[in-house]
Formats: sequence, C-alpha cells, structure tokens
Amino acid sequence: MQKIGDIPNTRADNNGEFTDGNVAAGVPPTILPAEWFNTLQRELIKVVQEGGLTLDPNDDTQILAALNKLFLQSGNNLSEIKAAGPTAVAAALANLGLGDAAHLPQLTGVVGTSRNARMSVTAASATATFTADELIVQTALGGCQYKLSSFNKSVNLAITGAGGMDTGTVPVAGFVALYAIYNPTTQASALLAVNVTLITAPEIYGGANMPAGYTASALVSVWATNGSGQFIPGFLTGRNLIFMANAVITSSSIPATITALSLATAIPLNAVDVRASVRFTSITGTGAAGYVVASDAQEICRSASGAYASSSVIPEATPFSLGIITKQMCYHRISLSGVTGYTYVLYITGYSI
Repeated sequence: MQKIGDIPNTRADNNGEFTDGNVAAGVPPTILPAEWFNTLQRELIKVVQEGGLTLDPNDDTQILAALNKLFLQSGNNLSEIKAAGPTAVAAALANLGLGDAAHLPQLTGVVGTSRNARMSVTAASATATFTADELIVQTALGGCQYKLSSFNKSVNLAITGAGGMDTGTVPVAGFVALYAIYNPTTQASALLAVNVTLITAPEIYGGANMPAGYTASALVSVWATNGSGQFIPGFLTGRNLIFMANAVITSSSIPATITALSLATAIPLNAVDVRASVRFTSITGTGAAGYVVASDAQEICRSASGAYASSSVIPEATPFSLGIITKQMCYHRISLSGVTGYTYVLYITGYSI
C-alpha cells in the first residue's frame, strides 16, 4: 500500500506520514494530492471485489460484508467451511493434517461396525433394503473412515452400478456380498452387490468395478440366492442372517465315525458360525439312534441328541449353534442301537459373518 510519503512533494514528515506543519518553525503542512486518495480508494475497492461483492454506491457496509466473507469468525466455529461444501471440508482437514484416520483416533471404529442393522426379505426377490442407525465405512484397512447415519438404501440384483451388482449378472443358487459404499465428495451412499459364491468377501470392497467417486465401503452382509438369482427369504440383524430350514443332507447311511460334511449349498465362505438342527424323520426297529455334529474331527463344539425307535412320536429337531473352523464345513456321525432303518436330516437355518 502506498504511503503519503511515497508521493513526491507532499511535504510528508521523515516517517512518510502526515503532518499539520508548524508555521512558527517554518514547517509546512502535508499536501493531500488526488493520487493518494485514489490509492486509498483502489485498496478499499479491491477488498470489496475480493469478497465477491459488486460495488454499490448506496451501500456503506460493503467493506464489512467483504471482510466477513474473507475471514472466518471464531464465534461461528468454522461453520463457514461447512457451508462451502464437502470439498472445502475435505481440503480443510487435509491442510490441518487431519485427512486420515491415523490422526483422528478418537473418531475411529472397526470397519463394518453398525448399530441396528436390518434387512428383511419376506419372499424371494431381486430387490431388498438395508437400514442401519449408524455404519462405519473405510477407504482401506487402516485408511480414512466415515461414519454414516440413518443409512437406508435399496439394492436391485437385476442392474449394475451403485444400487446393483458391481459387474456381470447375479449368481444362480450362489451368494452375493452386500457392501455399503460412500462418495466423500458428494456425500452420496449406496449398496453394491458382488458375486462371492467362490470367494471370501473382504471387509472392504476389493474389486475393480467400484462406481466412480465412491472410495469408502464396508461389508454388511452375504446373502444366498435361489435358482432364479433372487435373494432367498430371510431376516438380517447385525451380521446374523436367519432363513427357512435348508436341508444340506438327507440320508439313511451316516457313518459311525466322525466325517466331514460340506455346507457349501447353505452357507458362504464368510460364515463363522451356523444355526443348525438334526432330525430323524423316520426310524424303525428297536432301541435308539443318536447323532453328533461338531466343528471339527476332534468334536469341538459338539451337539448331540437322538431318538427312540420304539416311540410313535419322532421328536422335533433341536436347534443348536455351531462354530465354523474349516470354511463351509462341519463334522458329524451317528450311533445306532437296535435300529434297522432311519432317515437323518441336517438343516441349516442361519449363519453369521
């Protein structure tokens, strides 16, 4: 900015400042040339223009208004940055070194953590809606996190892109993983379905077909599909899915020694435990038939029960929970005493991921 002393012959003092002069001492007063007033006017006009305002000769408050736009006011608690939009917020956090979760430990959580997550499919359908009060998504393991609130999104297995399959068509009699995905720039969120019939779904989407702009995600469920490529009927709470009983084996010749049994038709590779039950739908002869179902060949987490052949009433299946040690696998055996024939059925009624 130009001082009055920067203009020649204005009679400014030795500091380049104004002086009233001193007649008795022979010191003349400072001259006020138009050049200096023009300098001052240009400086003030520039403030108004930088504030994004158009000069208005009838408005004497434009400089104050411009300053309020150009500078944050402490009493507003950074609301000006929020009002500027998500891009401005992200840039401000990055400028402060707070752009990743490592610098905000008090805001971090476990990716995929949710509160009151729900999804209900009452009849086989290609569409479903997932809701959660809160849900944490993340850009990568150890990456930037976002906490989404009041999440309520639908997915349609018949389409691709946000709100549908990530690519290709839905698997028939397989499994789809459902991811909550998030675009930090637009603050848009959606569901994305992925065919995981033959793979374990990662906690964060790991494919090459994430919709443009979406950078954060979290696995929220893995759901079975029927022969028409639709969600099977079921109900999800948190990461626990329950559904109608699915008979994974119906047999009259179960080994007496502990034997591996595949559950791949009923549970995905992500399943860590299952809800199951066993029932003898028929039994003949005398004596009794008993069974054991366990997590491994050493009969860890075993469940055991049986039925009497002499009874006219076959007992209902008793439900139990079984931890999964080997993916999509359990172990079982049968013991017979006086029984000449039987039909053994093992049902799966749910799983957790």
